[in-house]
Amino acid sequence: MTNQATLNIHPGLNAQREYTSQLALQGQEFALVAAEAFVRGIRDIGYKSTATALDELIDNAIQAGSARVDVAFGYGRRSTSKPDRIAVIDDGHGMDPDMMRASVMWGGTHRENDRTGFGRYGYGLPSACVSQGTRFVVYSRPDGGVTHEVELDIEKLGSGEYHSADGRVEVPPYAQAELPFWIKSHLQEGKFPEAATSGTVVVLDKLDRLSWVTTANLERNLLQHFGVTYRQFLQDVEIRVNNKRVDPIDPLFITEGFRHFDADEGRAKPLEPLAFDMRVGRGTDSIGTVNVRYSTLPVTFASIDKSKPADGRNANGRFGIMKDHAGIIFLRNGRQIDVVTKIPWIQIQNNDRYWNVEVDFSPDLDEEFAITTSKQQVVVSDRMWEVLKNNGMLRSIEDMRREYRQERAKDKAETDDGQPQPRASEKAMEESQKFKTRKPSGNPIEREIEAEKNILEEANRRARRNKQPLEEATAEILAETASSPFRVREEDVPGGPFFRPQQLGGQFVLWINTAHKFYTSVYAAPGSTGHLRDALELMLFTLGESELDSFGDRRLFYQAERQERWTTRLTTTLELLEQQSGIEDDQILEEEIKESAVALNGAESALT
Repeated sequence: MTNQATLNIHPGLNAQREYTSQLALQGQEFALVAAEAFVRGIRDIGYKSTATALDELIDNAIQAGSARVDVAFGYGRRSTSKPDRIAVIDDGHGMDPDMMRASVMWGGTHRENDRTGFGRYGYGLPSACVSQGTRFVVYSRPDGGVTHEVELDIEKLGSGEYHSADGRVEVPPYAQAELPFWIKSHLQEGKFPEAATSGTVVVLDKLDRLSWVTTANLERNLLQHFGVTYRQFLQDVEIRVNNKRVDPIDPLFITEGFRHFDADEGRAKPLEPLAFDMRVGRGTDSIGTVNVRYSTLPVTFASIDKSKPADGRNANGRFGIMKDHAGIIFLRNGRQIDVVTKIPWIQIQNNDRYWNVEVDFSPDLDEEFAITTSKQQVVVSDRMWEVLKNNGMLRSIEDMRREYRQERAKDKAETDDGQPQPRASEKAMEESQKFKTRKPSGNPIEREIEAEKNILEEANRRARRNKQPLEEATAEILAETASSPFRVREEDVPGGPFFRPQQLGGQFVLWINTAHKFYTSVYAAPGSTGHLRDALELMLFTLGESELDSFGDRRLFYQAERQERWTTRLTTTLELLEQQSGIEDDQILEEEIKESAVALNGAESALT
């Protein structure tokens, strides 16, 4: 249990003894915070998972000075693949028997409002335990002492076993005890430090609310969760799950040596970090600190086969972490608390998993983040959002989003250019020309002049962008336009229309705006298929063809509608669609994509 190589009493034990003495003076006599209805109701305190509940016990272990913390699984006779008990074992400074009873109380802590560690309220141990099962036992031994136990079984509340003579519900008395055989076996098999002379074991029993019921799933999820949550502590504290060591995981993927950093040749790119101090509240001299890290991820970062998207079996081990951390990651004193997706200045989208922001704040600023008693959620104050924005966070996010769109467009263009065959939509448009009955309006010579002018303008843009001679850029465009009469291209134009038709010489180019929500939430969303993209391209080709075939006022009408009505309206409806559907995650369903297509087709019908 902890290697306490000192003859002096541990400061933590002194604080505990002072606290239990105060309880005795106050006449509390270890009464629970409320009656049995409270104890039963607290089971629904709202931990996100078994992992976040166990965080509470690991927090306690680290704060008790542990160098080793084990999460062990116990099994009954019926199954060896589904645990029915979980133990959290540490080699910290341990507890005196009276403190053990106090630790089982809700609000029983000698660290009340102490901001130097993880916990402040004394709710963690009992709340975490009863959230997963109906019985738990605490075993503990301080340095130089013997092992005692305290048990709490919710099922015994109704029998009156925990009631005193005057009807109060009290914590059961402690008793001298031996560790269960299965825990002793685990300690021996896991080579737990033999020199440990103190420590605590918390056993969660009669489990009925595990998030993952099989050994394999429970082990895998705990290893990943603890690796992320305690990444900054794992150099000093060894955590093991089922005798497997927890490796640190940086969800920004920029810490060398951490798991997934060099899983393949893809690397995350760190941006300039940010650090600043801010005053704690008004009228105080206390100062808190905020540290911010940023990173961007390549478009192929989560793919096994880099030529294909990270869908299904082609997603590597990074994908789940990216998906779970799409938002702003908040840490308190180095310990991860939450990932916030409701941000006042932006709406998180699927592709936002390719950039990362991490905010680590000091405990002095707790009131600015309204951390819940279960330490798994933050609610950022308006003042803090404003401070983060003023320190450049919004600008950095916009820059990272723009970089992702540009890289995605470049990657897609390179992939497309490497395919000798035209797209299905381009071939379909070419075939459809034989059935076209309406001739373009306007003077054919003027149309030809316009097409040649577009080539010159596009060549100038390409020459500036690629820093190449104008003649070379013009020759490239002429070669491209001669290869096919129809072409789909992508461009990054923040605030621009979601698509743009253009006649380049003899080629009709359909430009799709990667900066618009249509691209990120529909056209290139993870749920979009190749067939759906072909269909959407044909729809936009048709709308664009109607615009290019018109002339004069009718052309101006199409251009104004495309920019000021269709684009703006589509942005609004897609945002409402995400809010109503609760889409914060993975895919926009095919039915919703089809509905968008129907709506745009209706717009075309109305115009023609």
